[in-house]
Amino acid sequence: MNKRLSMSAFAGSLGGFVFGYDLGALSSATQSLRSQFELSPAVFGLTISSSLWGTVCGSLLAGWLADSVGRRNLIAGCSAVYALAAVGITLSISSEWILVLAMRFMCGMAIGGFTVGCPLYLSEIAPIALRGRLVSLFQLQVGAGVVVAFSVGSVFSRVIPADALWKWCLGAGAIPAVLLLLLLGIMSQRGFMLTGNSQDQGRMNWGSSVPNDFLGHERLFRRENTRPILLATSIAIFNQLSGVNMLLLYLLDILSSAGVSLFLGHTYTVLISFLSLATTLLGMAFVDKLGRKSLLCCGSAGMAVCLLGLGLAIPRHFGPLFYLYILLSYNAFFAFSQGTVVWVYLSEIFPPGIRGAGQGYGSSVHWISNAILVSVFPIMQRASSVHTFYFFALMMVLQIGVVSLWYPETRGTALGSPARSKITDG
Repeated sequence: MNKRLSMSAFAGSLGGFVFGYDLGALSSATQSLRSQFELSPAVFGLTISSSLWGTVCGSLLAGWLADSVGRRNLIAGCSAVYALAAVGITLSISSEWILVLAMRFMCGMAIGGFTVGCPLYLSEIAPIALRGRLVSLFQLQVGAGVVVAFSVGSVFSRVIPADALWKWCLGAGAIPAVLLLLLLGIMSQRGFMLTGNSQDQGRMNWGSSVPNDFLGHERLFRRENTRPILLATSIAIFNQLSGVNMLLLYLLDILSSAGVSLFLGHTYTVLISFLSLATTLLGMAFVDKLGRKSLLCCGSAGMAVCLLGLGLAIPRHFGPLFYLYILLSYNAFFAFSQGTVVWVYLSEIFPPGIRGAGQGYGSSVHWISNAILVSVFPIMQRASSVHTFYFFALMMVLQIGVVSLWYPETRGTALGSPARSKITDG
């Protein structure tokens, strides 16, 4: 890759770092939040999921904004919104629970924009042969953000009082958001991120608006778009039915229920996130070689086994190291497959005229599923965490069948061509 493409891809993927930091920081802050506001399981689930409902709204709005103001401006706007909301969390007024929900909702709105704008931009500046790896940079940045957040949370847990831990963890997210905003401004002044070179799209200028050829002139919900819509729906829902965000956001609670101490739990989160980041790099190396379907099937099989093992282990109170090994394995399988593929696949299956709207739709389905599951998980875990993990394992087995029989392979194809051709050809 030339310097312009490399730097543009790096900056265009940094929204994933803010996204990842937010996930890791929220996971680190869960027990502090619950203790601070004395939350019941139902209200606790609502509090944790408040940012996710914001992400749903943000991703729906971002599909239109991506086609109206341009990908780069969308990413910059989301950076500013996230930074303001994160700073708001650190203020004294955030001791009011309702204001915490409002600030977290704003953070979610910004993250919804990142999950639409960043993969979309990366897929459109990438040459065909590198598209999987370039779009996977977004997930790599997510993994890096999670590592940093868990590391920060582990340090903060040792030096900051427990009742203030959540403010510091969540508020520190303003730092990467501000840095991203500054980087976008500097690169814009120096001519970066204004032009990308794509073998299947030609020359494009994303300086302030999207070229006419790529604006959303088509309606998304038309008969000829049925297949990409169904593909986006299924891959987004299956991504959440893997249980990954429940095992991330409630990781400390799950470890605590298994008898792991809080300090040891923070150490485990750092180790798990480091391995996930390394495995994402491995997935990036193979996504353009093995293809999207092979990675999805391989990862789903591995996650199903790990989830089954977790369900069997918790009621038997195995030693702490067992949970570390099984969670390390689970997150490695996810990072190698779903974590690498989902944003790549969503950015590839819609044709140019509806790509912004399509990416927004797929992202919104992803976040609606996420928000619902995260909201009800504390209640499900209290009733029977064992059956919950068995259910997630069953969903991964089902995904293997759906992907094998129905998903088109998008590796090495023009954007939007494999999914749509199956409909138009009858």
